[in-house]
Amino acid sequence: MFKIVFTFIFLSFSLFSYSQFHDYGFEKTSDIVVKDSTGVSLQMPWVGGLSSCQFGQIDLDFDGVKDLVVFERVGNRLMTFINNGTSGVVDYGYNYEYEKFFPTVHDWLFLVDYNGDGKEDIFTYYVGGMSVYRNDSDPVNGIQFTKMTNMLNSLQYGSLLNLYVSEVELPGIGDVNGDGCPDILVFHILGSYLNLHTNQSMVKYGHCDSLDFVRTHHCWGNFYESETSNELTLNITCPYTKESSDEKSILHVGSTILPVDLTGNGLKDVLIGDTDFPLIIAAYNSGTNQEAQMTSQNISFPANDVPVNIFTMPLPSLLDLTNDGKADLIFSPADANPLLTQSHNSVWFYKNTSNNNVPDFKLQTQSLFQEDMIETGTGAYPVLFDIDNDGMMDLFVSNFGFHDSSYYQGGFLYSDFISKISFFKNTGTVSEAEFKLITDDFGGLSDLQTLALYPAFGDIDGDGDYDMLVGEDDGSLRYYENIAGTGNSPVFAQAISNYQGIDVGRFSTPQIIDLNRNGILDLVIGNRTGRLSYYENTGTASNPTFVLVTDSLGGVNVRDYNMSNWGYSVPCFFKDTLGEFGLFVGSESGKIHYYKSIDNNLNGTFDLIEEHLLYIYDGIKTGLSVHDLNNDGYKDMILGNFSGGLTYYKGKEPEPIGIESNINLSDSITIYPNPANNFIRIESYFHFNQDDFIIEIFNITGQLVLKMKFRQEINTESLQNGIYILKITDIKRNSQILSNKKLVINRW
Repeated sequence: MFKIVFTFIFLSFSLFSYSQFHDYGFEKTSDIVVKDSTGVSLQMPWVGGLSSCQFGQIDLDFDGVKDLVVFERVGNRLMTFINNGTSGVVDYGYNYEYEKFFPTVHDWLFLVDYNGDGKEDIFTYYVGGMSVYRNDSDPVNGIQFTKMTNMLNSLQYGSLLNLYVSEVELPGIGDVNGDGCPDILVFHILGSYLNLHTNQSMVKYGHCDSLDFVRTHHCWGNFYESETSNELTLNITCPYTKESSDEKSILHVGSTILPVDLTGNGLKDVLIGDTDFPLIIAAYNSGTNQEAQMTSQNISFPANDVPVNIFTMPLPSLLDLTNDGKADLIFSPADANPLLTQSHNSVWFYKNTSNNNVPDFKLQTQSLFQEDMIETGTGAYPVLFDIDNDGMMDLFVSNFGFHDSSYYQGGFLYSDFISKISFFKNTGTVSEAEFKLITDDFGGLSDLQTLALYPAFGDIDGDGDYDMLVGEDDGSLRYYENIAGTGNSPVFAQAISNYQGIDVGRFSTPQIIDLNRNGILDLVIGNRTGRLSYYENTGTASNPTFVLVTDSLGGVNVRDYNMSNWGYSVPCFFKDTLGEFGLFVGSESGKIHYYKSIDNNLNGTFDLIEEHLLYIYDGIKTGLSVHDLNNDGYKDMILGNFSGGLTYYKGKEPEPIGIESNINLSDSITIYPNPANNFIRIESYFHFNQDDFIIEIFNITGQLVLKMKFRQEINTESLQNGIYILKITDIKRNSQILSNKKLVINRW
């Protein structure tokens, strides 16, 4: 009887949620071939770019070969790659289908087998500490993780306290004392000394299946790192006693830590990277497993090859990338500020050419996987336009900029970027697009030495060829007249800067479009505020005069105040199958906002149909362009993000509301703790506006026992022991049901 009632409740919710359809359907795919400038096909063009990455290994497809998980800190993206298993070479293929099985993670991610079952578990950041998820995957039930703790504790000062780690202070997780269980190294909350939190599982239980830690060393290795630089002072006398809470306060701003035996003496040495510095320092251990002693260092690792030199805060990942049984090293920036980091050529791969006892690391590439994808440094903003008038859409990709250089001034690190526009010609057919890179510096615009170029195309002067407007980071526009004539490859005249005095504040993203349908091209421009400015052409087709009508067109505002006070709107107007205007808008949060009711409503408020189109998420500061690239009657979409890459979504039949095309939103929502006692917390990367969503809790007979506006923490003291269903409903969007979750209350 219990099963019957439970199933009926679940199905009744599910059927109700499928009552309406989305306007559009999209499927993430890599169908379109992309070639580099020499005509060689890129192996994974549509992955979305890489900038600041961590790498970990885990068997995703249960074939006995470790696959690859890449965590991209810019936008908190997690990507999965299947290992083809070829010995001695890097041979992976991107497969996003596995990504949905992972819990929501942010800031950093370590894959470590803490319980010795041969399956890598997840350690990730959570509000001043770390969460741990146990890997319970198997071939029958597939990939699944169970949250073991939201806040890992360690015995300190005689009490179990949070094992503190910040979002900018990455821990080092590995077997430090040689007992087979992973220990944790972290810089102390107030200082530049390394704390060792020793795993007690082997000592207490004879195996490694527990998360039982105690802080055993306040300054492991007897060294400290300068509060003002990345310098290490070795062979110090530790000022701390084991149970002292009166610890010397030394400021420390962020580091990466990797415990690894570099000399073959069976002791863990340590590799350290630091905020604002490009180098890796190696400190060598000549102590014992119980008492580490760092007695020498290499300030530019590796000494016998090209040293790591990546701005800023290089993060080492140790794994066997080439299937030869030897652990290799990958380095990438871990700094949380993407406006400082080296975002292009920022994944350095060092192959272990010796053995695991005494490794010898040799640089193979500075752009691992980046060289196989569309990669435009910091930021990627696609614009589809048929520039050569051959009936096929070409692809332009602008960016915030390529990292040019970094320097110190007044004790602070600064980085310079130079923006470019890449041009990919469509060399395919009307029914099968194919893009080939012609140049990564269209029009030689890098000579401007500026940031955030964004192109728009249209026949502004009415002479039959397509001119170009380029938005800039200062909010102005540059006008490039095409003097080539109709049907010829574009030739641009000298630019007119500060075109018609147009200024939208910061980061102008223009689109040239006849918005009022009077036969003359107008301008719509996105900007940092998250709104859209509308400039009506009050002149003629050959002599335009753009006049500001409103800086808040349609009431569009894509700011997410939970993220920042800015929005970085990128407009993409298009025509639907009825010829009416629709609007997608990219945003800083990464959400695609979808608006309708535009025609004959330019002085009113557009209808916001979806604040987060189909829950598609591929990173932050997104821009997009849509067109039917395969001539099947459905709009396709190319989406760019701040990691500098693109993803491709093929259009398809719209899906019922409640079914997401690329992710299962319900899988991304976690109730913790569950079983619960007197409270629960709801976690998801999806942002819930309190006024737009409701939470309802039903008992197993279908009776509503709690109902409230959405909140992350819910008091469950009024609920008796038993099984319940928690439902989250979007009341703003036709009562779309986002999630049904089983909730267990257990106070025994």
